[in-house]
Amino acid sequence: MKLKRRLNPEIQRKLDDAFFVGRLVTEDELALTPNFYEPVEYQGELQDYIQFHIKCLSPIPHELSKQFYYSNDIFTGSTASDNNYDKFREWIRIDYLPHVEVKEKIFECLQDKLIVFQLSCYNDYINVELVQVENIQPAAGGYTPIPGPQLRLDETKSDFENKLSGDRRPIVLKYYPSLFELPEFIYYQGTLYHVALKTNLNATTYSQEEGVDVLFLEHMEGVFSNMVDARVDDLLYFVQTDALKTLKARFEQEANSLSRKLTVGETATQPGTADVVQGDYSDAALTSRYVFNESEWNFLNLLKMNARKKALFFQDEDLIAFHISVKTNMLSIIGGMSGTGKSQLAQLYGETMGLTYGKELLLIPVSPSYHEPNDVLGYYNPTTGVYHESETGLVRLLLEAEAHPERMYMVVFDEMNLSQVEHWFSPFISLLEVDPDKRYLTLFHADSRFHDEMYKPKVKIGDNIIFVGTVNFDDTTKEFSDRLLDRTNVIRPSKLSFREAYNIVSTFDDTTNVQTMEVSAKLFREEWVSGAPSLNSLTEAELTFLDELHTLLNNDDSQKGVSFRVVLGIAGYLSNIPVNPDGLLMISRGQAFDRQVEQRILTKIKGFESFVTPLVGSYSGDEYIEGDIMKLIRSELGQKVSTFERSANALKRKAKELMLYGFAH
Repeated sequence: MKLKRRLNPEIQRKLDDAFFVGRLVTEDELALTPNFYEPVEYQGELQDYIQFHIKCLSPIPHELSKQFYYSNDIFTGSTASDNNYDKFREWIRIDYLPHVEVKEKIFECLQDKLIVFQLSCYNDYINVELVQVENIQPAAGGYTPIPGPQLRLDETKSDFENKLSGDRRPIVLKYYPSLFELPEFIYYQGTLYHVALKTNLNATTYSQEEGVDVLFLEHMEGVFSNMVDARVDDLLYFVQTDALKTLKARFEQEANSLSRKLTVGETATQPGTADVVQGDYSDAALTSRYVFNESEWNFLNLLKMNARKKALFFQDEDLIAFHISVKTNMLSIIGGMSGTGKSQLAQLYGETMGLTYGKELLLIPVSPSYHEPNDVLGYYNPTTGVYHESETGLVRLLLEAEAHPERMYMVVFDEMNLSQVEHWFSPFISLLEVDPDKRYLTLFHADSRFHDEMYKPKVKIGDNIIFVGTVNFDDTTKEFSDRLLDRTNVIRPSKLSFREAYNIVSTFDDTTNVQTMEVSAKLFREEWVSGAPSLNSLTEAELTFLDELHTLLNNDDSQKGVSFRVVLGIAGYLSNIPVNPDGLLMISRGQAFDRQVEQRILTKIKGFESFVTPLVGSYSGDEYIEGDIMKLIRSELGQKVSTFERSANALKRKAKELMLYGFAH
């Protein structure tokens, strides 16, 4: 987009730290803008590139907007940008699309979504650089950015509060440059602070005004999360502006004084919250929330017995961990060396819950030739009006599951990383976190004419479907993207010794009869699941540990870290540990937390030595030299959360890979 004049270098530097949100424009909004005719259109005489126009829904700095020719708050981006092209390569596999389909696919990717973007400047032009797309209907009232502070690894929440209301030292709001109006709120670790800041010399450094008290509300995780539609690195939150009005009213009635807290050493109880359990972070209070479920207990016992009958030599802890993952996630992945029974475990789990192989339970061997969703779904022929289903039978099972939402169904993708998962599985990745009532898989356009009534344009993907993938990790397989790893658990079961395996099989004469238990969708997804995931499910030590782990990852690469999606996934996992009849957890909370760190966070630490070695450590001969993450898990804080045996082994394994190959998976 052309500006009236070139921005001065200082404004450009500040814009580098700024983020915005918006949505795809409508044609009506483009009516008064010359040379722009469609929300997504071809660019240039040869139509080599696609440009798209975004209506900004968050504040635009005055220093920038005064250089606009038009006051419609519309920015333009293009696939000529390497960043934007890479984003569309990830989101819609643009490099595999025929040229005639690119425009339509980009429109579908951006339409009715909340778009997070930055701006790049070149001479007197400013252009959109895409960051992420949230599958959320944009709020009509727009968005207000609320920053979070960036702290050093050795700083705590108490240090931050002292900066605000004690010695009033500078605080860093990394993604909130002084181009914008001074922020009214700051959010950090479940607490919302009402502040009156002043700027410092640095563009992202502020301090609290003298003589103005900071007010705060604690235990705001749930409320705040519902108001946030997009976030960047947990350092910037885009809150619905209309919802913010309610929040301001709440501050007037319930807020506490931060100076009083620091002076007196106590926090006044917020009105009406004395009996609310969700504000209690103590281990005892969290443990008291676990409830024994007899049907779940019986199912797990059947699963363990069936595994032994079928000579599947997994530890009980691995079976329970797999069960927790499956009941709390749409997709779970079992990884490990070949020949350990990963596929058989997935099938046995389905059979134990009463699913019939070939009917409700579908096994799809993934081929290296899979490159796009059509390979597993099928394709629509516009000439004949016929939908040709893939030989996998996946669409038929999905239609059957939609017709019988009370029954459970399972799809097992065997050796799913023989081909690039993000390509052929891409529609499902996008749907994993969509609300069930909006979770529809598009097979073909709704306006297309079609003859076979068996198929229809969209299929609802309900909670009654379980997706499981099995993977190997060797030279014949593909790496998973962080986008996929954010949304699933990669479970690596431990192998029993051969002697332990012999002792198991020697106790069973009948190895064919698998005992089953009919498990309904209501039982599996509701009665066995403990509510929606919430930060209130984590202890103060667990939250602090995750914050420090995020800082370690984020310091080396701003695109890495521990996202809210991952933390909520961990919270949901820990809240759903099964309980035995004596009220004891079937695996300890520390073991479960260790598994989640290994499965959801350490799996994303991969690459060459320059990035990975400081985090995972290194080997000098046979001597292991600790990296930053190992030091954290061995620290007093880390050991308060878990012994981290699995995570420690994973770090050492990555360090050994670096020593041998110069690259860690």
